[in-house]
Amino acid sequence: MKQDYTMYIYKTDRRTRTSERLYSTTVWTDRDQAGMQREVEELHLHHYPRSQFRMEYCPTMKTVTNLMSGAEISIPHDTPRACDPSSELYWSM
Repeated sequence: MKQDYTMYIYKTDRRTRTSERLYSTTVWTDRDQAGMQREVEELHLHHYPRSQFRMEYCPTMKTVTNLMSGAEISIPHDTPRACDPSSELYWSM
């Protein structure tokens, strides 16, 4: 199934507490899981050496159920819990 994915590229940086920093964020459209894995391998091979960069990707949108109406809606995967209509925190504010 093709969908949009968000790829995060982190660069090693010992000045930070986690020893890495966000280097780039890119949205890839109409890809499948295997296609994204191939992209990661190609990028590591030609542009971003594994010794200096880490890559992760996830679907751009996720489907949740609205707590009040029961309807399913799509929201960005990185939506904070306070802004997510499927959480009680959203409705209690």
